[in-house]
Amino acid sequence: MTDDTNIAPPDPPGDATASGAGRRSHLPAWLSGRAIRFRDALTDDRLLALLILVDLVTLLASASIWLALGGDAGVVGVTAGALLAFVAAMLPLIRHRDAEGERPLWPPLILVVIPLAILIVGLPAWGVWMYLDSRPVDIRFTLSSDRPLENGDTVVASAHTDDPQPRLTITFGLTQHNRADPLCTPGSKLTVTLPTGAGQDLPQTRAAGERFVLDLGEGKKEIKLSVRLTAEQNCALDLSVVSAHLDG
Repeated sequence: MTDDTNIAPPDPPGDATASGAGRRSHLPAWLSGRAIRFRDALTDDRLLALLILVDLVTLLASASIWLALGGDAGVVGVTAGALLAFVAAMLPLIRHRDAEGERPLWPPLILVVIPLAILIVGLPAWGVWMYLDSRPVDIRFTLSSDRPLENGDTVVASAHTDDPQPRLTITFGLTQHNRADPLCTPGSKLTVTLPTGAGQDLPQTRAAGERFVLDLGEGKKEIKLSVRLTAEQNCALDLSVVSAHLDG
């Protein structure tokens, strides 16, 4: 008669998965255990659908932001499409069991790694871009005439920028052209008008040295300002741009 008392019972099917995964896993014990539980939880269709939805939202949202920030449409589309195809390729492997009833750990983890990697890399990059984009951009203006101005004279101040921002802050200076003439700069004023743009009907009048803040609108690379001098009669003044910068 055969003694069956020392024969170990066969492992349940579920144990084969865990033990097989444990034999092949090089992860630390605490991480491997969590990964196995996460993999097994994906047999629930609701959790799997939710995770796929999170992946889709993360991938498509990051692609949209990348495109809005000026990314090449072809590069953005190929990258997003490749990631989506890679995630889709993982889905059959999540439920697949081999002959020993084992399932690998890495396919379900890919569904978490990809969006986490995008967030870890993308959010700091977006923050840096937002910081750089919010800094003032100095801009250089040229005047249509360098001759002295008298009362009622108008010149055009123009500038080009490759980094357009919606708001311009500019300060003009006036100096006495002939120092032998009576001092007349304190009572002189400048009227600045945007010939085109959001603020074209809102001329601003300030004394020299005061800041003009003008709304240019979005995406304006060519900037032109009409600058008119109001001064006492027989005053000849030199106009200059003291400072000018763009910001949001």
